[in-house]
Amino acid sequence: MTAFDPASTRLVIPGTANLRDLGGYPTTDGRTILPGRVFRSEALSRPGAQEALGVFEKVHAEHFVGLGLRTVIDLRSVEENEQDPSTWHEATGAEVLSLPILEGGEGTDNYFFGDLLSGTSTSFLVPDMVSFYKDILRRQGTVLGEVVRVLADPAKGPILVHCSAGKDRTGVTIALVLDALGVPRELVVQDYALTQQFRPNRVELHAEVFDGLGVALDDVRVLFESPPEAMEATLAHADEEYGGSRSYLLEAGGLDPADLEALERNLLGTVTH
Repeated sequence: MTAFDPASTRLVIPGTANLRDLGGYPTTDGRTILPGRVFRSEALSRPGAQEALGVFEKVHAEHFVGLGLRTVIDLRSVEENEQDPSTWHEATGAEVLSLPILEGGEGTDNYFFGDLLSGTSTSFLVPDMVSFYKDILRRQGTVLGEVVRVLADPAKGPILVHCSAGKDRTGVTIALVLDALGVPRELVVQDYALTQQFRPNRVELHAEVFDGLGVALDDVRVLFESPPEAMEATLAHADEEYGGSRSYLLEAGGLDPADLEALERNLLGTVTH
């Protein structure tokens, strides 16, 4: 087990809870993800947006500009963006690229929150989360491959990737990238699990609704969390089904080996302390 602490990647900027610079993660071949190259976060919108999102207020603009972003990848659907428009461009001046991963949201066949509200289901447990993530891998390979192409392009960086809360779609995407770069698997899983630490007890915000439906919070808590065992199982599935994250990105993502080499050149280096 490496001594690197994934929690050290968190950046504290007012209005955000899940913003991180992935620089510092070590790889098994002795290299390191360079700081200031790739970030992950929740969506950023205006005050009054839904609770899962970050909030941009102009009084904090200097903190966001200081990130130096050139590109922001928004994994949300067009409908999500219309409901809560992104303010990442306003906050940073970065180009915002829409690369929607159409899973888990309203109108999809795995809109689990809607199933709970309608009474179609009364629980959401770790196996349900793993099934959800397998669906992302099975159906969204082309989008995931395009995200990697952007991350591999030095002209696009620094780059930030986000969805809504920065948990599921961002979690799977970043896990694949870290794993493909050779970050030790235990650190990849820890990175995913940090959302639960940085955005704790989110299920409690819906306690009254679930109580009215007769749904126990402990039976749906996983939907709002990032349990490490869910990502462990997802990456194990990628190993078994595709031969690992790199093979997945080559096969399902439509990448060439040269794309992965470019990703390494752009994001990895040797950091001296």
